[in-house]
Amino acid sequence: MIIKNWMQADPLTIESDMLASEAITLFDKHRLPFITVVDNGRLRGLLARRDIREAASCVTAAQSIHELRFFNTQLKVKDLMVRKPETLSVNDTVETALIKGKKFGRSFFPVMDGESVCGTVSDIDIYNSLYQILGADEKTGGISLEYDHENEISVKELVADIDAAGGTVHSIFRMSKPKSGQKRILLRFKAENRAKVAEDVKAKGYRIVEMVTPE
Repeated sequence: MIIKNWMQADPLTIESDMLASEAITLFDKHRLPFITVVDNGRLRGLLARRDIREAASCVTAAQSIHELRFFNTQLKVKDLMVRKPETLSVNDTVETALIKGKKFGRSFFPVMDGESVCGTVSDIDIYNSLYQILGADEKTGGISLEYDHENEISVKELVADIDAAGGTVHSIFRMSKPKSGQKRILLRFKAENRAKVAEDVKAKGYRIVEMVTPE
């Protein structure tokens, strides 16, 4: 899963010398949580809707004509933006985005192609990718299997067992539970009789800990 296949291409950008009062209009118009700041094709920073809204709220609360005039005519994007923001490469994976998001507490990244901004990735884009991978729009059912290090599950054999039970595998994920040392396989599949597939899989000796039924 490469970022370039999931990112928002050709994103809206603004210059660092733009007035904050002009930028806030763009946020309202496009309903974006962040806007990338680019000067002469070079990434300069990232402006958050939250930060510019807070600045506007402070001016309103102060009820000072001088502060209001400063906000409308002098305060610029470069005064509020985050400089040198964390970025992703166009060739990075979605997994890299998840790791960086967790590490740095970020929900939005500019995507770089060399020195140029070519897109953006947000938590909404990641959500949409997982939505498709899990087959939520295709109403796939699923089971979660648990096992330990001494009883590894062969994905090849598992897929064959699902197929023999009358199911068609849509996606498979492995995950670990660090505290317990247990591992899980999350499997999504289609079948006319999902309950029968689950029963047949359980009869094969797999430990089913969760069943998912599409709404």
